[in-house]
Amino acid sequence: MTGASGFVGGEIALEFRRAGYQVTALVRSGSDRSHLLGHDITFVEGSITDTDAVSRAMAGQDYVCHSAALVPGSGATDNEYEHVNFYGTRVVCEAAVEAGISRLLHVSTAHTFGIYPGLLVDENWTAPTNPRDGYESSKAKSESLVLEFASFLLDTVVVNPTVVFGPRSRYGGRLINLFVNGRMPLIPIPNRILSLVYSGDVARGSRLALESGIRGERYILAGPAVTVREFIRELADATGRREPRLSLPGWIVAIGIAAAWGVRPVTRWKPPITVSGVRRGGTIYDGSKVEKELGLRYTPFDVGISATVASLQDKL
Repeated sequence: MTGASGFVGGEIALEFRRAGYQVTALVRSGSDRSHLLGHDITFVEGSITDTDAVSRAMAGQDYVCHSAALVPGSGATDNEYEHVNFYGTRVVCEAAVEAGISRLLHVSTAHTFGIYPGLLVDENWTAPTNPRDGYESSKAKSESLVLEFASFLLDTVVVNPTVVFGPRSRYGGRLINLFVNGRMPLIPIPNRILSLVYSGDVARGSRLALESGIRGERYILAGPAVTVREFIRELADATGRREPRLSLPGWIVAIGIAAAWGVRPVTRWKPPITVSGVRRGGTIYDGSKVEKELGLRYTPFDVGISATVASLQDKL
């Protein structure tokens, strides 16, 4: 397992443990693994770009789940995204072939199908040719590489989550945390569509894809699409707080977020979204294939929001 110290990878690792798998996690030295302690998980220290460390972690394993990646908002440069996300994936795939791994599960992103505001996108969409930022480019190349391995060297399957929220979430969690703490006086871009998925569903969907997915296939993991206003309304219901009455259009939000990122070295405050995220959101991703073919049942949106809010409130 790579990426188990992260939010999504951690949820997947724990799902595999609950299902009875023995899990070995490749983790960087100094990374937070507190959520994994007490679950009988073996740790091997190293980076996914370190061939020797990856090979040590894979020794004696049957399956590999590759979820490690630099993500938006990390402050990484395009070269760093390329090195970790693409080159690291090559290292993992080559080591898996060398170790005789039975199957590799690659955790990608729904954004590799493209970002088309207002349109419904499923697994039949081809990768767009329009320019992407460093993260999207590196993830698209990584996914293509994995599917290339699937065609002749390695049994692989891919899952493509949309924006993931849940306990311990970084992106959705920061937005929810602002509301829970009464620091969201306005609704940003109220009619913008959000394609979200609960972390527990990503974990279960990933396990099902590893166990029953078809070689070389991709599976979008996405719950029902909601607007930002609907998202805030669910938060209001879960917390008992009043829903903000005022709202802001996207262009004002983009200016504010750009300014916040610009002064971050001074303020040390990390905005809950990037400017790219503001400008390019709104795509509706269809997550029904994994329901029909693998039997995943998505968590009701209000239940996922309530669990996330409860987790944040416990930490206050």
